[in-house]
Amino acid sequence: MVVKSEEEQRYTLTVAYPANKADIGVAQDGFRDFAAAAAVEKAAWNYLRKSPHVGLWHKDGTDGSGEVCESYIYRGPDWTVNAQDGSTQVIKSGDWLMGIIWSEDSWPLVKQGLI
Repeated sequence: MVVKSEEEQRYTLTVAYPANKADIGVAQDGFRDFAAAAAVEKAAWNYLRKSPHVGLWHKDGTDGSGEVCESYIYRGPDWTVNAQDGSTQVIKSGDWLMGIIWSEDSWPLVKQGLI
């Protein structure tokens, strides 16, 4: 008999926007986005003033899929992160990191690697 079960935290920490690095994909306007560290910092500081809620894939009607619990500019030395899928990512000074607690409905999508 299970008396108590530990609930999943439904938490991820991710790069919200890298500083001084062009996006991998082309934006809707046909260009690749790029932002200097100062612009990324300003965006990070202003983001939570508007809303701590996260939507999915920038689509309307998905706000509330997650809630930001951490938002900060990474200021340390390069940090190599190994993902569960075996890929690696290097976090650099000036990158905007965001910690998100996902809704119960969104969490399975995160676990499947779709988000």
